[in-house]
Amino acid sequence: MDWTAPVSAATGGLLAVIATYLADRTRWRREERVRAREQKHALYAEFLTALFGAREQIFAASRWPRRASERKTLAGAAVHEHEVYTRRYRMELTAGQQVRECTQAALTALPAYRDEVASGTRWNHPRCAAQRERFRACQQRLLQAMRADLTPGRHRELSSPPSLT
Repeated sequence: MDWTAPVSAATGGLLAVIATYLADRTRWRREERVRAREQKHALYAEFLTALFGAREQIFAASRWPRRASERKTLAGAAVHEHEVYTRRYRMELTAGQQVRECTQAALTALPAYRDEVASGTRWNHPRCAAQRERFRACQQRLLQAMRADLTPGRHRELSSPPSLT
């Protein structure tokens, strides 16, 4: 009896099963990477919306023409009202190291800006402008880090976040 034909058929069938398994596994991994990137994109967008909303509220407070106490109230509530810190904790769980460092730098600069405005300083005062520009530099660095983190196949290291001093 010739066993060549059944062995060839079994070998071919086994190779077909292995090839199908490998193709399915590759497709699954690719889909998982896409899904993870989409989730990260949504999280980053949510965090940036909160961060920029707080910044805009602080800026509006710095331009508020009425009493300094009203500016203080408006500026003081900005970070809380936009749930910046709540969203930050979600970032800590998901974001890469560079994004986390840039997030921390932005979250150090934003309250400093808020505190300057809450102290009664107006938008055109040099101290307020300096705090606003410091935050904007951190914000731009964070955007750059997020873009790098979301770009497929692009895992270059960014330089360190802006100095907090």
